[in-house]
Amino acid sequence: MRIGLLTTLNTNLGDDFIREGLMHIVSQIAPGVSCEFVPINKHQPQTAYPFWHPIRLFYEERFHPRLRMKPLRRKVEHWLAAFGLSRFDDCDLVLQCGTPIIWDGCRQSEWADLIWRDVLLRLSLKGKPVLNLGGGSCYPWERQPKTLVGHPDEEFIRTMLKAARVTIVRDTLAQTLLGTLGYSAPHLCCPAMLAGQAFTKPCKPTRKVLVNYMPGGGHYDFEQGIDPQAWETTMRRLLSELCRQGWQPILLAHNEREFKIARETWPELPSVLPAGPREYFETARDASFGIFNRLHASVAVAGLGIPSIAVGNDSRNLMVAALGEPVFYVKEATFDLMFSTVNTLLATREAESTRLLELREKTLSQYKERLRPYFEG
Repeated sequence: MRIGLLTTLNTNLGDDFIREGLMHIVSQIAPGVSCEFVPINKHQPQTAYPFWHPIRLFYEERFHPRLRMKPLRRKVEHWLAAFGLSRFDDCDLVLQCGTPIIWDGCRQSEWADLIWRDVLLRLSLKGKPVLNLGGGSCYPWERQPKTLVGHPDEEFIRTMLKAARVTIVRDTLAQTLLGTLGYSAPHLCCPAMLAGQAFTKPCKPTRKVLVNYMPGGGHYDFEQGIDPQAWETTMRRLLSELCRQGWQPILLAHNEREFKIARETWPELPSVLPAGPREYFETARDASFGIFNRLHASVAVAGLGIPSIAVGNDSRNLMVAALGEPVFYVKEATFDLMFSTVNTLLATREAESTRLLELREKTLSQYKERLRPYFEG
């Protein structure tokens, strides 16, 4: 089988976890089937076409300053796309691998036109299965919408739902909002939870504590008035106390920027930037618990039975909440609350690890049940 993957490449370990989790599901559903995966980087949507395709010309550097060409370029792109010839055209099915699928402005994403409208919708109307898996919401924690009806993004979101044979979501807000459009989306844990078992096995916990730190608790402030200094102060105090008690925090970065910040903020602690999922899970496997701003870090290590505390500033928090893990809005994550939660987590660590491993197997079973029909025959 040739399986198309709409994903992110060489950018975000969290997206790597989702993709690896879905590939693991496929390997479990069809263990005797030879699968060729065709990954397309959604941030470079033109790569959905072969290098010789005329659409690729519009994305060369010399075209970028000519913004006046954009309306005409879009018309030509849409016309050319109708002839097919995308790299997904030869695939037996296409998987959209996680990521937020609804947020303010999703209609203007890099992949909205060139991938969803031009390729996936066309292929779906011709009968090719497009599966939108592990999608979620990303709205400011303090401004979560109640409905998508009448929203500027409504038309694109309906197009996305029409193109996908099935859309499975990872958080309750995404499920509720799609419900306002009359769509009943199944809600399962993010497939990133299934990635780790493809690389390593859980082992006896040591005194290691995994830590991921982001200034302000996330990628963006979302105009919520978050005080980055307050969060840094909380984390400095918390890690200092953990060290005093004999724990061994290790700063686990997801990109170069986080790695640099970790080394500058805590030069006395070890910092690691894993080269990929295998190195990430080998580093994480013997940790007792984690404290994360990267929410997919919580999801991924949960699949190894490692509990954690997550702190974020948008509705992706609900993705971690779906696992039953403690997750806080950064404005509310005081030292007292965090330290109390650490102690609770440690008191129930063995039972919590067992629960997470059982949830992992349940999630795998649920995905296999829903996806198996697309691999039969």
